[in-house]
Amino acid sequence: MKRLLLLSLLSLVVIPSFAQLSSREFTTQFLEANRLMEEKYWSESIDAWKLVLQMDPSNANVNYKLGYCYMQTANDKKLALPFLEVATSERVAKKYDPFDPKEKKAPVEAFYYLGNSYHLDYQLDKATEAFSTFQSKVSKKHFMHRLAERQIEMCNNAKYQVSHPQNYLISNVGPVINEASNDYSPVISLDESSMFFTSRRLRNDSTNEDVIDNSTGEFYEDIYVSYKDKTGTWMEPELLNINTDSHAATISTSPDGQTLYIYYDEKGDGQIWQSVLFGETWSDPEMMGSDINSDAWETHITVSADEQVLYYVSNREGGFGGRDIYRCVKLPTGEWSQSLNVGAALNTEWEEDSPFLSADGKTLYFSSQGHNSMGGFDIFYSTLGDDGEWSKPVNIGYPLNTVEDDAFFAPAANSKRAYYSSQKEGGYGLKDIYVVDMPDSPVEADLAVLKGFIYPAEGEELPDDVFVMVTNKKTGDVTEYRPRQRDGAYITILNPCDSYQIDYVVNNDIYQQEFINVPCDGSYSEINKEIFLLPVNLAGDNDNPVVDIPVPDEEPVPVINPNKRGVNDYLGTGVTVGSSFENGEAYFQRYFVYDFDAFAEEETEFAEFINNLVELIKANGNATVLVESSASRVPSSRFKNNDELTANRNKTAEKQIIAALSKLGYKKGKDFSFAAPRKLVGGPIYRKDAQTNKATYELYQYIKVWAY
Repeated sequence: MKRLLLLSLLSLVVIPSFAQLSSREFTTQFLEANRLMEEKYWSESIDAWKLVLQMDPSNANVNYKLGYCYMQTANDKKLALPFLEVATSERVAKKYDPFDPKEKKAPVEAFYYLGNSYHLDYQLDKATEAFSTFQSKVSKKHFMHRLAERQIEMCNNAKYQVSHPQNYLISNVGPVINEASNDYSPVISLDESSMFFTSRRLRNDSTNEDVIDNSTGEFYEDIYVSYKDKTGTWMEPELLNINTDSHAATISTSPDGQTLYIYYDEKGDGQIWQSVLFGETWSDPEMMGSDINSDAWETHITVSADEQVLYYVSNREGGFGGRDIYRCVKLPTGEWSQSLNVGAALNTEWEEDSPFLSADGKTLYFSSQGHNSMGGFDIFYSTLGDDGEWSKPVNIGYPLNTVEDDAFFAPAANSKRAYYSSQKEGGYGLKDIYVVDMPDSPVEADLAVLKGFIYPAEGEELPDDVFVMVTNKKTGDVTEYRPRQRDGAYITILNPCDSYQIDYVVNNDIYQQEFINVPCDGSYSEINKEIFLLPVNLAGDNDNPVVDIPVPDEEPVPVINPNKRGVNDYLGTGVTVGSSFENGEAYFQRYFVYDFDAFAEEETEFAEFINNLVELIKANGNATVLVESSASRVPSSRFKNNDELTANRNKTAEKQIIAALSKLGYKKGKDFSFAAPRKLVGGPIYRKDAQTNKATYELYQYIKVWAY
């Protein structure tokens, strides 16, 4: 009996000590979890709050703190919802103390984060209700009241976008590129033959094994590149030699993929640098000049294809709010100008980021939390008007845009395909890189892309002194492009309505030459050229015999009514354009450079011809117009053949004559008519000597017009 009484007395002593121990452990774990949370070690604080929650699963405050920490992560936001639902299931604290372990209730802000969590789960009505509840419990002066109002706006935007999906085909680029880590920020060369991207994976050599970002628990960002082989398949990514033990991330690249713009963040003030590819090695990065980098946070940059203008992002003071987009232009000295904020057309009171300028420089893609975003950052585009102003941004739409952050959007040159990163179910890891086909994209690229490969002779390497020289025949501008050393790939952009001479240069000698005219029809086109180098050309051996193709007698240039010609043929006189009015006949002729078919209506000689034609109509009551068009035998780069070229020259001349007379009130069929046209292809047989025999071939590149 005494023994039982003693045990009972001991139990009365021991049981309270267990309770006290549990309470002390709860307090200790609570304070430790709070410390990690305050220091923004989200991964560690989540683990700590889970331990605290095991001790008191119904504690609204602990559920709130765990849910809040999940909401701060890059990859696990969606895990917050059940904890925030528990946190808001009871009344919230009127006077909330975040540091008191005895606090059992959640703060009123729990409703705001619950709204965020519902939003991410596409429970948009519940999200709106949660945000409204939060607003009803705080004053309008509360710093998050406006944020809740904005979140409600984005919920409404999301409802609209989800109910009006766009025709996008989104495909994962595959496990060669994507791993179990976060892979994002794809940057594509213009020919889509190289992809630079940012990854937080373990390096193959494990040199970053102990370099961990404490805020995320991941490896620091590294830059990788993957190249397509000749079959169009992505090859194993390679770690670039410009990575550090801190963050290094991709931003953008030049069209040929041989200049890379990168983001370095070593002191928490990210800045923009650039590196150039020499052979197979990237140069030591250099910081961008002018005032592009500052004490503020610079995150992204895009440079035009001609390298004459750039846009970048900074959160420096004086903007519209948060990160804004700024612009610089290239000065005559070759330096970048001082920065200029692009203004309220693109920038908002919220955040803007990741601009990308299209290949033709007429469309700017960017991400924004403002405008009509459906949640977080959405991808928008704006077009440059003739007045130099950017249009109202357009949301690119669902399902490419989502209720999460959508950024780092890199369209291909044709604007019908793009690359971006997203975290989707069925992926290979966290964020993966995807390619999206946009057949109904309203954006039309207006340019031509000349691309291809220069192949060395079998068994030899590509010489260092091989380059492609592009001469704009209209402006005289000359630009050199170096093929990529690893595979000979080269690429350049050709503007519409311009004529180009393309010289493939080896050992300072022109190895091959061609001429290209880009039409003015406002469409996108690709010109693929493969150049095969021969050992004789690389060695400079000129002793090999040249096969001479016999040239038949030249065809005579047709002459119509020579006694009434009025103006001689001009052949051999150096005169390329002329008009006359003699013996009741008006005459006009126009010689062309290779492949051209149009001429300016405002040309003095053409205007004189139209005036003379009007005099004929007035004198005779009407007039007959005969057009003769001709092309040489040099192969056309714009048309299927020279018959098509000469037909197009004829059609162009007729259209311009009709247009000019119509402006003066004269109608085809009533005041004038056209005789059956003459379409000729003549001159010597082409022997790949377009440059050396240019003067001879151009004698057969013309239109001649008679009116009587």
